[in-house]
Amino acid sequence: MLRRGLKWLFAVVDRVSDAAAAIAMFMIVLMIGTVLFEIVSRQVFRAPTIWAFDVSYMLNGSLFMLGAAYTLRKGGHVRVDFLYERLPATVQHLLQFVLYAFLFIPVLWLGTNVAVSRAHRAWIRGTLENASAWEPLLWPFLTALALGLTLLLVQVAIEALRSGVAIVTALRSRESD
Repeated sequence: MLRRGLKWLFAVVDRVSDAAAAIAMFMIVLMIGTVLFEIVSRQVFRAPTIWAFDVSYMLNGSLFMLGAAYTLRKGGHVRVDFLYERLPATVQHLLQFVLYAFLFIPVLWLGTNVAVSRAHRAWIRGTLENASAWEPLLWPFLTALALGLTLLLVQVAIEALRSGVAIVTALRSRESD
């Protein structure tokens, strides 16, 4: 029963990470379109936009964070593989579990709380980007960052659980030998 519940939980979180990655992929297309529009406006029509830089950096930051959980799930984050790959599978899972549970989850928890707080404040106050002549609203950007961090935190927790399950499974198979 527990194993089936964990499989279901893993599948749901993985699907949410996939959906966020799909949104991030769409944002790449929007960012490319924004930059191309700016280039044509500036070079062909000699009429640069006031908004393209702000839109492109907000899309870039948003897609980066929204794709982070998917990247973790697919094993795309940087790792010191030349040492890690030489370790036995059980030790790899133990190392992953310890790092995820005792380092990444607490750090991501703090970062996510800050991001959610800043996004909430931007929603309430209608905060504008002061460093820009265009002065866009910041809540869409900060909300995407908070959502991306939240999804990454959940994916890290799921990966820690996966490592824990792999450790328990390996220990049980050793006991039955």
